[in-house]
Amino acid sequence: MTSEHNARLTSLRAALKSRGLDGFIIPRADEHLGEYVPASAERLAFITGFTGSAGLAIVLPTIAAVFSDGRYTLQLEQQTDPALWERLHITETKPEDWLARHAAGLRIGYDPWLLSADSLARFAASAMVAAQPNPVDEIWASRPAPPLTPAVAHPQAFAGESAAAKRTRLGAALREAGQDAAI
Repeated sequence: MTSEHNARLTSLRAALKSRGLDGFIIPRADEHLGEYVPASAERLAFITGFTGSAGLAIVLPTIAAVFSDGRYTLQLEQQTDPALWERLHITETKPEDWLARHAAGLRIGYDPWLLSADSLARFAASAMVAAQPNPVDEIWASRPAPPLTPAVAHPQAFAGESAAAKRTRLGAALREAGQDAAI
């Protein structure tokens, strides 16, 4: 585990340096920002070894930290290498505070698909730079393919209203608000 994750961390730092970035934030998240992520989005586990369902890592040129809540204190200790990762409780040491202390003047990358606007705003004291494609994905040679499950309509019995009726209502609300589109 130690040499494998050390090599991954070293590769990530090299990828960041080649992009002119000094650090990177790695949340346990996918593009939908939901609780459950597919294997292809387990970037936190790939880099750190930590497989808990809640966490975030910050990688800087000479130091790295992994954050999680109290449910995962033991798991963090068992799955991450203390020579590579500072292990922190996310409510006792907030990632944005840790980053502000350790990264003054540094350019910190993040994947804009993996942080909500509110999450990004918490890091406002740092020089945040959107990084696409995700540098973790670039170094993850054996990354599983994303799921290719087809989209299916949710039955109206559970939705409470037809999709057509919802679109009509949305269109009316947009016209009333003087808007051309909604995303």
